[in-house]
Amino acid sequence: RSCSLWYDGTNNTMNNSLEMMEKKKHVVVAVLGDIGRSPRMQYHTLSLLEHGHYVTLIGYVGERLIPALEKPSSDDDNTHSSTATATKKYHQNLRVLRMKPHLPSKLNNITGRLFYYPLRLISLMYCLFYTLWIQLQDRTTTSIPVDVILVQNPPSVPTLLLVYLYCVWEGLLGRKRPRFVIDWHNLGFTMFESPTQQTSFLRIIILTSIRIIAKSYERILAAMADAHLTVTHAMEVWLGEHFNVHGANVRVLYDKPPTLFRPTTIDEEHELFQRLDLEGENEQLHGWLDHVDEMHEEQTPSEQTLFTKCSLHNSEQIIQPRQNRPALLVSSTSWTPDEDFSVLLEALEKLHTLIMNASKSTPSSFPNILVVVTGKGPQKEYFLPLLHKFNEQHQNIKIITLWLEASDYPKLLGCATLGVCLHTSTSGLDLPMKVLDMFGCQVPVCAIGFDCLDELVKDGVNGRVFCDGEELSRQLFDLLKGYPLEDVEMERYRQNIRGTTRWRENWE
Repeated sequence: RSCSLWYDGTNNTMNNSLEMMEKKKHVVVAVLGDIGRSPRMQYHTLSLLEHGHYVTLIGYVGERLIPALEKPSSDDDNTHSSTATATKKYHQNLRVLRMKPHLPSKLNNITGRLFYYPLRLISLMYCLFYTLWIQLQDRTTTSIPVDVILVQNPPSVPTLLLVYLYCVWEGLLGRKRPRFVIDWHNLGFTMFESPTQQTSFLRIIILTSIRIIAKSYERILAAMADAHLTVTHAMEVWLGEHFNVHGANVRVLYDKPPTLFRPTTIDEEHELFQRLDLEGENEQLHGWLDHVDEMHEEQTPSEQTLFTKCSLHNSEQIIQPRQNRPALLVSSTSWTPDEDFSVLLEALEKLHTLIMNASKSTPSSFPNILVVVTGKGPQKEYFLPLLHKFNEQHQNIKIITLWLEASDYPKLLGCATLGVCLHTSTSGLDLPMKVLDMFGCQVPVCAIGFDCLDELVKDGVNGRVFCDGEELSRQLFDLLKGYPLEDVEMERYRQNIRGTTRWRENWE
């Protein structure tokens, strides 16, 4: 069972005993990052709670948790929905400890960097030390001692070392030594900057040394852990070959979408787009509502959205998709270098050219295309002017950015025509969870290729795999031509996606 995280140190095997599962455990789920932006660790938490265990969730302050983990508001106390009931039940066994490490001012000069990184490391160590050794020891919340610490990796520094030391400390005090379990999302040392051909010789030495030290640190701490979960089979093999971590105490636990990721009903879609008011909030979309369906010209703008329309039939309101609705492309990005947004911009430029060339010989069969980009990250401000310029130059393809509540993100994905994934792994060993979310909503995906992606996306089966912007543009051209009337290839992909295993089934 993947949920058997309680490693039996006496025989170096995962304990699969049902008796261990029936006994209430205290599991600490630790993330040295914003908990709200770590869905996998939240799903771990939810699954443990569903099995009746006590969970302490540790991470940074930041985004809201998934609805099932969020504390109910005072308004929710008067509701009787299954979600509110489940949330209250879980919160009897859930404690959330949010950290807010001090971020020193980051200067671009060498002297500033020399001070910044040590100060940031000290701040992170202090926060995690205070949380584990002080806050976690508060017995007023629970008297159940910690049985397991499940820690997300990366980041590796200083998380793995402090968690290991905490487990040892508890054992030295004569208490029950918690089991130390690493959930490998990626390899931490690969997150550090690597030198390029343009890098100076001195900087090459510095960057290479940092990566060597980080890799050695990660290898040593990996050997100290009692058990390991990996997100791919390729990562399991790599850990065995390079970190000497293998055997029964290593399990592959693929990411899978939870049940909240599903196709969105037409009523939910209409309500969502009325509330988001995309055409009202984005000036570049104003013209797209001028051409309503000919059968319902009497409708007022308030009764329709870019994608849906509401009409009266025998005094009954009927919500339907608009016949001339745009194709909706959704791309979730962290706006970081390992998700190069310029690839999508290049693809959309070339797609526009392909559409214009095709329309010269035959009447255009292409819909308007709305690209919605969700997420936050360091490069977003750099790309926003480029998106504005693109929208000014292209009438039938528009790009907008959104940041959605956790409850609205699955609904938006469930409305999408097609998903685009720009994630490229720093290690080549992890898979983009955003693709799983799209598959849960039965949305085909175009994903940029890298090692081990074929463990998730099968080219021509449940989506397409591309290597650059030009190839993506051709794929979009082929898939969107004739939409929404001609949708044969994408419907075949959707058929292959249906029946995707869910998180709960896979975890158990």
